[in-house]
Amino acid sequence: MDAEQGSAMPEDAGAAGAPFLPLAGVRIVDFSTNIAGPYATMILAQLGADVIKVEAPQGDDARYWPPAIDDGSVVHRHVNAGKRGIVLDLRQEQARAVALRLAQRSDVLLQSMRPGVADRIGIGEAAVRELSPGILYYNLNAFGAGPVGRVMPGYDPLVQAFSGIMRMTGHDGTPPARCAPSVIDLGTGQWIAMAVLAALLAKQRGQPVRSIETALVDTAFSLVPYQATTALTTGARPRRAGSGNPIASPYQVYSTGDGEIMLAAPNQRLWERVTEVLGAPELLADARFRTVTDRCGNNALLEAAITARLAAADAETWVERFRSAGVPVTRVAGIEESVRGETARERGTFIDSAGLPLVRLPWMVDGAPIPWACAAPHLGEHTADVLHELGYDADDVSRLLHSGAVASYEAAAAS
Repeated sequence: MDAEQGSAMPEDAGAAGAPFLPLAGVRIVDFSTNIAGPYATMILAQLGADVIKVEAPQGDDARYWPPAIDDGSVVHRHVNAGKRGIVLDLRQEQARAVALRLAQRSDVLLQSMRPGVADRIGIGEAAVRELSPGILYYNLNAFGAGPVGRVMPGYDPLVQAFSGIMRMTGHDGTPPARCAPSVIDLGTGQWIAMAVLAALLAKQRGQPVRSIETALVDTAFSLVPYQATTALTTGARPRRAGSGNPIASPYQVYSTGDGEIMLAAPNQRLWERVTEVLGAPELLADARFRTVTDRCGNNALLEAAITARLAAADAETWVERFRSAGVPVTRVAGIEESVRGETARERGTFIDSAGLPLVRLPWMVDGAPIPWACAAPHLGEHTADVLHELGYDADDVSRLLHSGAVASYEAAAAS
């Protein structure tokens, strides 16, 4: 990592007083894969929970997703930071016995297998609850466990396509577009983490929660709540938003003399300031643009009028003029620019995790970010440690390793 790449990470990033670990003493066993579930448990691990990530012998698919830095997937290293890792071959009875013993000593179990699979292999809620009556059993799936949803596997882009988000994204005349960040997966992870926190609090207050289910499609509809209600009641599809928003105007990307700016003026006061900066009192007087409803209804005309005026100067000049007038505006940046900028530095956006700068959780606690607890585990890195904690002696561990029911990083590295 060169000095320039690390420039957005302040020297004192992650420095704090007393650690913020409200979940210390809580154990979570994580059978989830890919992004949504692991992202949830990463958040909880950062809050102090002991998260045991259970992987199949071949490892979580996310381990092999590009890009890789220092021979490790950036995706995997981010969403699994702060956890301990154990390998179990759940096709084997001995491994399932270990899984049940692990669940017996955990407060929360999260699993993202296809509906019915956990029951079929013997680690479903009924089997787990026999050993651990008070455990929170959390089911994560794509489209639910009902007769319709249970047969529908899904990943983030499938759910974006299914829910209508793709047909709302992008510009008219172009194919359906995926929202580039994995908003369904990451949003689902946030919902899961929030639900686990709420359930743990409820348990403290004598209102225990037995099970929770979240489907990716639930997150999808939660991201478009007012569009969904409007579509349900009117039968009409929302128009594609491009870079803007159908409920406000001017509120989108506009071209200037040498690049693009994002201009956000969703209320009348800001609209008046826009016309002042543009030197265009005739736009303010134009009946087609009198109210926000008028401007939204005539947005194409307004976009052409604004763009024609913005062509007279470069983007930086317009940013300075609009900011001086109190109008929200920014240049449209590439992520390679934004991560190296002054704002990322000032916010301490990146915190080191075993030599890799990872985006911190979006909390400043008593003025300081939460440092990364530890790096994502190697495949099976903590298998032996966890087995010993569960009461297996050295001979037991050796037999389990020899049978292939479990695997460890140390054994793999030595072979």
